[in-house]
Formats: sequence, structure tokens, C-alpha cells
Amino acid sequence: MISVLIPTFNADVSPLVDFLLSQNDSSSFKMEIIIWDDASNIDIFGLCDNENISFFRSPVNMGRSKTRELLAEKAKYPYLLFLDADVLPVSTFFLAQYLQHASEYSILVGGIRYESEKPESNRYFRWFYGKAREEILVKNRLLKPYDHFMTGNFLVPKSIFLQFPLHDVITGYGHEDTLLGYKFQQAGIPIKHIDNPVFHLGLEENEVFFAKSKEAVSSLLRLKQLGLNIPSKLLNGYNLLERIKLVPFCALFYPFFESRFLKQYIFSGNTFSLFFFDISRLLYFCKLSLKRGK
Repeated sequence: MISVLIPTFNADVSPLVDFLLSQNDSSSFKMEIIIWDDASNIDIFGLCDNENISFFRSPVNMGRSKTRELLAEKAKYPYLLFLDADVLPVSTFFLAQYLQHASEYSILVGGIRYESEKPESNRYFRWFYGKAREEILVKNRLLKPYDHFMTGNFLVPKSIFLQFPLHDVITGYGHEDTLLGYKFQQAGIPIKHIDNPVFHLGLEENEVFFAKSKEAVSSLLRLKQLGLNIPSKLLNGYNLLERIKLVPFCALFYPFFESRFLKQYIFSGNTFSLFFFDISRLLYFCKLSLKRGK
């Protein structure tokens, strides 16, 4: 018995829902699908015609963490499968593979995959980053199971998930998965990685993704200010600059770096440097830290 929970915001969930319903038709397990729209302006009420689907909509934007918690509270089955709205499972035995490995004491992560064909240039940035940083083979994810936890495709017992509310900590975009993985590790809850990926289809335009990455930096700074020592290469880099007293200089350098380098290495869509992207986020972290106070 499984509750498939799909938080959505301005995304068409119908391809994912159609796939899930086709799997349930040929299987003996019980499944429900719950969709929670976070105050977007896309009408998907037509999906509610099926008795296995429930749909809810927030009157105002609640954020991804709160939406996931609302979905979990509505679920009637003991296992919660969280899927992002803009994904599509790779395997035709997707649900069966999760149920085969399900345990009431651990969490399962299936992984993320990106299509091999390169997208148009104005979306190349997001695709390149995903291929390089998020599409990770299961054997490599197993080496650092908590570091590679992602919320876009994971199965968790309801009894475990409801122990870790995050909506009062993460209010904006970014690092929900980082914090939740950290919380699971601190509580000693095993995370197991399996080869059961989904394609991430929702590729934002280059400028949109970069803006969201800046919002994620802001979320990471909030976690640092709350005293949460979460694992992060970006945070490690900032701590080093802080020790050698270079944060003010890096903060001043950020506007120049953004204007001179980002158009060439990110926004153009012709080339993309992970190095310059990481540097831009680190410099922006320095700028925000001075603005907000350490």
C-alpha cells in the first residue's frame, strides 16, 4: 500500500499521473495519488476524475516543505512516495521496485536522470548542471547515502517523515533535501539508494535557474545562522574565506564577477563552467552574509 504524493507549482502533472495509473492497473497493490497545488495558476482539476486521485490547492503559496507536510498528513497508506511534478519514471516497474525494497525502518532514494539529448541553448544551463551534479550512479550514491539524498524521488514510511517538520526552517527555495538528509542522519535513520530513477523533464531557462540557485544560497545561509552544521561544499568554502578574513573582499567582488563572467559562462547557453558557477554562488554567499550579519 503506497501513497504517491506530488507537490506542484505551475507544472503539468498529467504525464506523471497517467504513468502511475497505468502501473496501478496492472498491479495488485493499493495506491492513492495525492496532488497538492501550491497556489499556481495552472488548472489541473480534470485529473480528479479518477477515484484514486485526490487534489488540494493552497490559497497562498506555502513553500515546498510545508506542501510536502500537508501531503503526508493527508496520506492514508503507510508508505509515502514523494515525486516532483516534472518527472517521469524510467522503469515500467517503477512502483513495484520501490515496494520490493520498502522497509518500515529506512528510506529509499531512487535517483534522478536527465535525457541524453541536449536541450535548446536557453535551457542548456539546467540540463548541464543536472547531468554533472544530480545524475549519479547508484554505486556512487551508496558511498555517501545522506549527502546524495534528494526529495524529487524517494520513498519514506509515513511514521518517519512526520517526525521531521521543516516548514518553519526552510521557507524559500533550496536545501530542503540537504536539511532533511542531515536530520535523518542525526536520527540514525538509514537511507538506502536503489537504481529506480526518474527523468527530470522540467528544465528551467538559464536565467530562471540561476535566480533559483541564488535563492538556494539564501536558504543555506539561513541554516548556517540557525547553527545547523549541515554538510555542504559551499559552506565549507565560505568557512575557509571567513577564517582567512576574505569575506568582505569577496562580497565586493561579486557584482563585477556576475556582470563579466555569467553572461559568457551561463546565460549564453553555448558554454557552461561548473567552476565559475560555484565561484559565483560562493561570492554571493559572502555578499549575503555581510548584508544579513553573521
